Amino acid sequence: MHLILTGATGLVGGAVLSHILSLPPSTSLKRLSILSRSPVVPLLASPPPASMPARTNTTTQIEVIHHTDFMSYPPELLERLRGAHGIIWALGVSQNTVDPSTYVRVTKDYTLAAAKAFSSLNSSGDDGPKGIFNFVYVSGEGATLKPGRLTPLFGRVKGETEAALLALSTTSSVSPSSSSPPSSSPYSQLRVYSVRPAAVDGSMQPWIWERNQQRLSRFLRAASFVLMPMARALYPSIQSPTPQLGQVLTELAMGDGAPLNGEGIEGEGRTIRNSALRRLGGLS
Repeated sequence: MHLILTGATGLVGGAVLSHILSLPPSTSLKRLSILSRSPVVPLLASPPPASMPARTNTTTQIEVIHHTDFMSYPPELLERLRGAHGIIWALGVSQNTVDPSTYVRVTKDYTLAAAKAFSSLNSSGDDGPKGIFNFVYVSGEGATLKPGRLTPLFGRVKGETEAALLALSTTSSVSPSSSSPPSSSPYSQLRVYSVRPAAVDGSMQPWIWERNQQRLSRFLRAASFVLMPMARALYPSIQSPTPQLGQVLTELAMGDGAPLNGEGIEGEGRTIRNSALRRLGGLS
């Protein structure tokens, strides 16, 4: 199996990469293509970060592809990605660090451009049932499809992105009991999951957590230092620990693309709220 990952230098993408590196040699994941604006992914450096466990996954061949324009995917790049079964789209930016138009472009426009470009990468059906392509979008708790006057920018834009992805894949015309794509849509092979982590806690993986903390402003680092332990102790249900987050995102990308069900699952079985994320990761 072949997966694609974006955002590998960030907290969530780093959690995914850490999980993949920790898989046993028997994993069916044979290739991982990382699209990165930075040609250097620290977790793959030699030597790796001092606190990082030794890699156990000796099977997956990892390639970092330097890519800077996430609105454009030339034919030669698509050919390198041909046959991929899915992507974990962890590329993102905080609404507090960019202007609104940039936030919309990175959060929504980049995501939809990638979904359209990648939808038929597995059209031959060589890797996965009926050639489906899983698009696992890292959204966030607070995203909403029904924004109000007080809805923050991230909630509105992430909600719009979730809705657009769902419409793009035309899942409303797919029977929940069938994995067969409808023939009416040019993107019918897409199988979208929008995952909504809440307070992402990387304290159990210091090799990604410490680097992420260094990127924050002094105020946000201080707030995280005070608030995260309080949330960990008093409100664990709002947390998204990175080991489980990386695990669930990877498993969704490698899965059969079928709708999910159960508590915390919304949007035709395609939206995974934090409560469901924790449950799928084996947490209470």
